[in-house]
Amino acid sequence: MRFWNPAAFFISLMMSFIMAAIFGLTMGMSVEALFLLWPVRWVTAYLLINIIIYPIGFGLAEKIFHFNPDRDGMGLWNPAAFFISLMMSFIMAAIFGLPMGMPFEYLFYLWPVRWVTAYLLINIIIYPIGFGLAKKVFGFDPMAQ
Repeated sequence: MRFWNPAAFFISLMMSFIMAAIFGLTMGMSVEALFLLWPVRWVTAYLLINIIIYPIGFGLAEKIFHFNPDRDGMGLWNPAAFFISLMMSFIMAAIFGLPMGMPFEYLFYLWPVRWVTAYLLINIIIYPIGFGLAKKVFGFDPMAQ
């Protein structure tokens, strides 16, 4: 675990906005709240991912699927992203959706939809962009760590 992780910096930046835009706006969140709460969601997501979610997600991926990112790479099937998106799609909705008025049952009913959306976004779009930005902006190669 690293407290400063440039890849997670960009991934949490993008995902904290995109997921709120997809699910928050459709649930009645105002556009103003979307932008005003973005820094709070970003910092919350970044800290959760670096301190709690990455270690648990990668640990589960290694134990259950024998996943090794150095050996297996980051393809469409990524067990680490599987567990990370599973946890974050629930936790972030609970932290930010419920206080904003999301009905409690939606936390569970929409969890599979949020999970699949987050998993596909991360694997297809966000990881390549986040890793590329981490290399270009900070000279950090997440795959070499």
